[in-house]
Amino acid sequence: MTVKLIVTGSHSEETRQKFLRLPDCETVFAADAGDIRPEDLQETELFAGKITPELYSRMPRLRFVQLFSAGANGYEWLPESVTLANAYGAYGDAIAEHMLTVTLMAMKRMPEYLEMQKEEKWELLKDITRFEGSNILSVGMGAIGTAYLKRADALGAYCYGVRRTVHDIPPFVRKLVTPDAMDALLPQMDAVALSLPGTPEVRGMFDERRLRLMKKSAILINTGRGNAVVTEDLLKVMAEGHLKAACLDVMDPEPLPPSHPLWKAERVYITPHISGGFRAGVNYERVIDTAIANLQRVLREEPPVHTVDRHLGY
Repeated sequence: MTVKLIVTGSHSEETRQKFLRLPDCETVFAADAGDIRPEDLQETELFAGKITPELYSRMPRLRFVQLFSAGANGYEWLPESVTLANAYGAYGDAIAEHMLTVTLMAMKRMPEYLEMQKEEKWELLKDITRFEGSNILSVGMGAIGTAYLKRADALGAYCYGVRRTVHDIPPFVRKLVTPDAMDALLPQMDAVALSLPGTPEVRGMFDERRLRLMKKSAILINTGRGNAVVTEDLLKVMAEGHLKAACLDVMDPEPLPPSHPLWKAERVYITPHISGGFRAGVNYERVIDTAIANLQRVLREEPPVHTVDRHLGY
């Protein structure tokens, strides 16, 4: 018996062929949800991509949704009768490389040297720090935070982690704590990297109080959710020279509008949410392969992996 699958988004021909090779499956591609025929929606049991309540209301037979994102908050409305899975793990390595890049960049003050080059200015900056022997804290110990600390450990850093519950402590992590115990670690850290999901508990986690717990020479990195950091508080402490650098791949608001003060804030380094971009090179292939593998499991009537708790958001 053939099962109907809808795949949304623009995909390469090679990717389309991967979906088309799924056994006992009729695949319908739609660059935009508005392109999907009503009769296809009526028959669809499997869906890959971003789903909305309006779309779901027209798919009475839907039983499985595969997201292309690792983040899965905002799907509380989807009934439990529909299994929801995310692309957990597909982004970890790429985002960890980004986090490592900006950590080293800030420690070595490379953006300032690049500005000096434009001015043909020869000056040795102080406060250049070593990665080896530094204390690195990952707030969030999913695939991303774990991959980052694994790389940090390989370069000789001392690694610490924060997780909602303490379990499965990797051998390269010296100490793993829950968020309520995080404050005791912050004053010792040279870099604090956030890779948190978009849950209510995360919103405003790094306010002025927590930012000031970090030492003046510390680096803040955020690749999780922009609202984990209170923007106004970050601007205030950066203006006072409290942190060495803030490297933001996500921010609040996002996209960051023109003329927002974050653009010109001293030692705030902004990238436009690129670290885990779905279209970012190898990320695309890894995400698609993760989705295909899960769809294969569903078609074999096996339980899918990386299923999402709607209320936790991951």
